[in-house]
This record gives sequence, structure tokens and C-alpha cells, in this order.
Amino acid sequence: MRLGFRLLVAVAAVLSAGCYNYSPLGRSRLVPSSYLAVALTESGSDELASYLGPGVVVLRGRYLGATDRGLSLAVESVESRRGDISRWAGETVEVPGEFVRGVEQRRASRGKTFLLAGASMLGFVVAYQAFGPGLSGAAVGGSGTGGNAH
Repeated sequence: MRLGFRLLVAVAAVLSAGCYNYSPLGRSRLVPSSYLAVALTESGSDELASYLGPGVVVLRGRYLGATDRGLSLAVESVESRRGDISRWAGETVEVPGEFVRGVEQRRASRGKTFLLAGASMLGFVVAYQAFGPGLSGAAVGGSGTGGNAH
């Protein structure tokens, strides 16, 4: 039973993480606090390596605003060329405009969200069919009358 529960939690976590899509966004349409993925140019990756780490090609985080040099982000994660993702704690990073290859905004995906909701409902129905309604609060085999004769 515990293994099944852990598996269900793991599947739900993977599915809920996948309920978003990234869509291209022009820099003129950036709104503060939007969640962005900023792709770096090759030279940007090389120039920012001492701060971001080697081979970082994508920064993900909240857009704080435009600066004189480029974009300011509260970084939540970075992705390397190999596909490794490192978590950050919201550190502010200024990315010079010439190092930005592209900007995409994270948006909720209706299709993926409906798929997750449907899979969750199906899981609940299957669990209910397999295990029944659970405890109802009634004593098993008891008649409700006390065995105390005075």
C-alpha cells in the first residue's frame, strides 16, 4: 500500500510540473513578476559562466524589470547545455540584452491541466473501487447496545 501511494504521489508531481507551456514573447511585452525562460546566446553563456556556472544556456525565474543593460530576473533555476537543472533561491541576475537569444513566458496549459484532473479523478475512482469507502465510524460487528446489565 505504501509503495502504491508513493508511486501515485510521484506521478502526480511529474504531471503537475508539466501543466505549463512556454510561448515566445517579445521584450516589449514583458510584465514584471511574469515567470520567464531566458535563453542565452553562446557568447552570453561563456561571459556569464563565472556567475551562473559553466555551460548555462537557460535561466528561469520571475521578471523583475528592464535595466539600462538588459533584463533583471529573480532566478529560480538554470539549465546547462547537458540538460542539467540547478535550483536557485531567487537571486537577482542582470542579463545584458546582447546575451539574450530569446525570451519565453510560462503559461498554464489547459490541455495538460484537464489531463491531470482526469487522471486524478480516474485514480480516485479506481482506489474507491479497490478499497471501498474506508472507515465509516461504525463499530465492526457491534449492535450498538451496551453489554452492561444492572
